[in-house]
Amino acid sequence: MKDELPLGITVVSGGGRTVIPERVLELLNLRYAPQSRQKLLWTQEGSDVVVKKGTMDSSFRKTILSKGGKTAVPKHIRKILKLKATPEDGERMIWVQRGKDIIVRKGTPP
Repeated sequence: MKDELPLGITVVSGGGRTVIPERVLELLNLRYAPQSRQKLLWTQEGSDVVVKKGTMDSSFRKTILSKGGKTAVPKHIRKILKLKATPEDGERMIWVQRGKDIIVRKGTPP
């Protein structure tokens, strides 16, 4: 699609966890630190899934960034994107930037 910049492709592994691309971490100003719990907020906006930096008071639709830049993909997002996390072969997610938004989709770029 036009005006979109691919930021990375990740694989959702068993347990529904994935590594956040480095560029996404930079754009959202996220950094893992054991003493401060950085959260991601995953929301559905129309047909897109938008990822933003959450706050400590964010709703339950959040995930905490862990060591190695990994985070869980919430169950409602896996359902929206029709992702299956199986240990033998994980599903791919593409991360793109559209304006100020970080969009996540299933699959690989065209």
